Amino acid sequence: MNIALLEMRRAKLRFGLLSVAVALLVFLVLFLSTLSGALIESFTGAIKNLNADVLVYSSSARDNIQGSRLNPTVTAQVADVPGVASAGGIATTTTSAQLPSGKGDLALFGFDPNKAGAPGGLKEGRLPSATNETAVDIAGATIGSTITLLPTNIPLKVVGILSGAQFSAAPTAYVDLPSYQAAIKASNPNVPFIPLNAIAVQTEPGADPATVAGQIAKAVPGTTGYTIPDAVAKIPGVSSVSQTFGILVGMTFVISIVVIGFFFLILTVQKMRVFTLLRATGASTGRLARSVIVQITAVVIVASAVAVLLVWGALKGASSGIPVSLDPTLVLGTVFAVWLFSLAAGLLSIRRIRSIDPATAAGAR
Repeated sequence: MNIALLEMRRAKLRFGLLSVAVALLVFLVLFLSTLSGALIESFTGAIKNLNADVLVYSSSARDNIQGSRLNPTVTAQVADVPGVASAGGIATTTTSAQLPSGKGDLALFGFDPNKAGAPGGLKEGRLPSATNETAVDIAGATIGSTITLLPTNIPLKVVGILSGAQFSAAPTAYVDLPSYQAAIKASNPNVPFIPLNAIAVQTEPGADPATVAGQIAKAVPGTTGYTIPDAVAKIPGVSSVSQTFGILVGMTFVISIVVIGFFFLILTVQKMRVFTLLRATGASTGRLARSVIVQITAVVIVASAVAVLLVWGALKGASSGIPVSLDPTLVLGTVFAVWLFSLAAGLLSIRRIRSIDPATAAGAR
């Protein structure tokens, strides 16, 4: 260990440049992972964090909640299916609204507060329980403020602040079904009835959601049941975004490992004569290998610390309109993975050390 640290002190520029290169690569991995996670959450949070195990759409919806239309009477039919503990209607539309940041699009959800389908991610306040109350996932909204639906000028009093409850990356508000129906009626007075877009289902304890979803599709004509993960995966655009960012993050991660591995392999080759002399004086392969491991660990720790600071600064300065935060679990997992695979790449260096013949020390210079 002393040999490893002594060498790093004497070759500050060499190891400093490597640390900077690795820090930039780890920064890209963390930043892209954080950004992709936040983007996907902003598309899917309204579905992913529902208080439900199963979602029921109409058979003609093409796996999309916005394309689903269900008669409200279907809720009672779904509730009668074996394995269903609670069933509640969900309706959604996109409308214009006066938001804290000005006029803009708003994803409006109606739900039954007493049944399955309530939004998750409540940070502050409570869920709406009376007419024209709302819980929102909107930047700048506060408890007691008002969101005004346009062009009907219906005011919604904010009683709850949600996190991770957006849909389609748009500001999102949740109201009870009577308030939702009143808002739709106000803008479309001649509509015969207001359909539901989905029915949220809580399964009975011990029941398999996938099995219950299949039973609902068989028992209730014109419907299709999905588990929540399946419904999230089928939201348009989510798969493409996930795959694109996955490829970018994977390539960046592989490049990081290759850079570290080849650096230490080249460094070992350059120091082969020194290692040969150390072997001849009694240094074991394990001791020399530990020096490589210490250097890899030191580089990864320093680079990761710099990368985390860079990501934190980048996220603080970002103004994407999407709530983005650095997940400690993601940081620890990424750093550990980089360190682990870097050690694996370092085995190439250790293998070269192991092949050194101490008898050649007489010719080493």
